[in-house]
Amino acid sequence: MPRRDFRAPTLRAFATLLAFAALLAGTTCHSRAPIPAPGPIDPASLTPDARIEQSLWLKAGGRSFLGRGVVQKRGSRLDLLVLAPTGNRLLTVRDDGGTVTSEARAAGLERLDPRFLLADVRWAFFGGCDRTAVAGTGAPAHPNGSPERTCVIGRTAVREVDDPATGDLLHREVSWGGVTAHLDFLQWAGEGADRHPIKVRLENERLGYEWEVQVDGWKRLGPGE
Repeated sequence: MPRRDFRAPTLRAFATLLAFAALLAGTTCHSRAPIPAPGPIDPASLTPDARIEQSLWLKAGGRSFLGRGVVQKRGSRLDLLVLAPTGNRLLTVRDDGGTVTSEARAAGLERLDPRFLLADVRWAFFGGCDRTAVAGTGAPAHPNGSPERTCVIGRTAVREVDDPATGDLLHREVSWGGVTAHLDFLQWAGEGADRHPIKVRLENERLGYEWEVQVDGWKRLGPGE
């Protein structure tokens, strides 16, 4: 995969974001049939509480966008900010105890269904299948020593593959209603409870977009932070 230069200036960034918004507005470019939205997220069930600052590369509608993002999860609230390279805020998405809202500061981005963005963030940074046991069975997460496991979370089927040498997650596939997103975890950092991905790539073929993020700052949030 080509290396991303997250410091490069963005070109036609606004057109790219409009194309992305159109793709996530609920229909594909090939059909007027509605695309099922991801299932609801319970932020309170996600761990850890953290603030994640990242560089973002996005490709949609044949165009590329370089920008920045900030994800903050604290208690029952999950926030996502999408920023231009200049630091100007373009989009704010929030899930506060199951109530999802969004605020677009650029015309056209209000078409975007924020549930897709929140789902992408959830699967990139806040866990998937139980890594110690198959939920509901008590069976080992790696039966017969296999680095692969599957589970169902809400309405989403999840398949995960670990690196057998390090135990780090290599790949996650999430599927719902005929939509599948593939996530590759390209690099990890930290130790123990602070182990976290610092480079993640996602591709959603049916919706026609892909992105890659590089984590520039990761901070676990304690009480009151």
